[in-house]
Amino acid sequence: MGQIHFEVPSSAQSLFDQTRWSEAYICGIEGIPWQCQVKYQAPRLTISRAIHSSGKLHLVCPVGDLGPRTLSTCSLRESQEPYSLFVELARGCCYRAQNQADIWRRAGLTLDKQFDQLVRQGVQRFLDSVRDRDRKGSPPEAALEAIEFFERAIDRLGESYTTQSIAFRKRQEPRIGTMVAASVLPPGPTSETSRDAFKQTFNAAMVRLNWGDIENDHGRYDFDAAKQSIDWCIGSGLRVVGGPLIDFRTRLMPHWLYVLEDNFETLLTAIIQFAEQTVKQLKGKVHLWNCASGLNTQGPIRLDDEQAMRIAVGILQTVRRLDPGTPAIMSFDQPFGEYLSRERNGISPLHFADALARSGLGMAGLGLDLRYHYRDDHTDPRSVVDFSLMLDRWSTLGLPLMVHLGVPGGSGIDPNATAPSDTNLPGETGTDGGTQQSEIAVPLLKTLLAKHCVHAIVWDGWSDAEPHVNSHSGLLDVGGKPRPVLSFLQQLRQDYLC
Repeated sequence: MGQIHFEVPSSAQSLFDQTRWSEAYICGIEGIPWQCQVKYQAPRLTISRAIHSSGKLHLVCPVGDLGPRTLSTCSLRESQEPYSLFVELARGCCYRAQNQADIWRRAGLTLDKQFDQLVRQGVQRFLDSVRDRDRKGSPPEAALEAIEFFERAIDRLGESYTTQSIAFRKRQEPRIGTMVAASVLPPGPTSETSRDAFKQTFNAAMVRLNWGDIENDHGRYDFDAAKQSIDWCIGSGLRVVGGPLIDFRTRLMPHWLYVLEDNFETLLTAIIQFAEQTVKQLKGKVHLWNCASGLNTQGPIRLDDEQAMRIAVGILQTVRRLDPGTPAIMSFDQPFGEYLSRERNGISPLHFADALARSGLGMAGLGLDLRYHYRDDHTDPRSVVDFSLMLDRWSTLGLPLMVHLGVPGGSGIDPNATAPSDTNLPGETGTDGGTQQSEIAVPLLKTLLAKHCVHAIVWDGWSDAEPHVNSHSGLLDVGGKPRPVLSFLQQLRQDYLC
């Protein structure tokens, strides 16, 4: 078994305890995590894998007042001698900041003096940390300061990229054709105030067609609420994304599914029948079908690679056969693939998507589902530069992207969430969740708008005052009061969108 060891200085124990060290993982050159076993016995952190190969450590770590984010080392070979954890993380930050800046500069990006100053400060403190590395018991202050300088530089780099890329797109397209939507659970949105705000903000809507809501009893379908939402969207001039038809999460699947879990063929037949009924009922009203989400992750029923692929192909074939004139996409949960480090038989999201893209089934695009700052089924927090590079990696499959983004704007119990999960917002208890939501989401939304490969942006949840999927994800809070991200999206539509 291949192992890479890291030494944690005793003086950094309190900081190390704040990291998510138990979820640390190693990935290779493709950026896809290997399944890892993580062990910490002070002062040594050991990451074990079945493969003997060099790789990069990824670890969610607090970075000053920037909050938690995923840091990575440079590629490290196996060694019995431990690496200094924070020195190697600082080295990785240095590499990411300078390497990506060089790539984008060569492509025409202009960087400001503040970026260069932060990098210089980071390099100096990193050199100090390397000099102090071999002094036994040496505190890691220099490495930690280097990490913070580099991460701030990376944030400046990301901001420069998004600002200049959006300005370039605006020169090429006076009104950008990106579809921007929010997801709603039928029959929402319901109140007139909510509907007016929705129409002012979005040029499209994703109407969730949860299998568990529509086929609550096996063989009995109820599309009334879905039709109500879709009819309102069409009457309001909004384009409609229908789906996902299957969202492979426990609380979004039918409660009677357990009777089929030992018979895959019967399960597949039930899924195809639901897809057939849905397309027949809503054909002509939906502008884009989102066929399924989360088949790449482990849901309520354990599927192997072949079974997941058969479900995906079956739904796609059904939708394309019954409604060949409407584009159909497939969505993939947690596109960075962090879950692979914890699952022996996990399916790589990028490889799964690549196989479907090559299948010749006429898939029109790829959906990426990202939920930040939740405790379950979440995407680890990352810089906007890492987020941008992930989008670029997915764009190499040659299909347009639809990104489904969720960030909580509160904490605690959410009585209207159908798939509730504890939130994990950074900062002190009692901090305004709406402000934190905005600080996290706005840079990500700007990055999405900057990307030509992103044809649709969907905010995961419209209003916490109405039934919705994820806890506290709404742009309106439980009292119907707008959160700050709503104002940003309204301004974005006014300034840029068709």
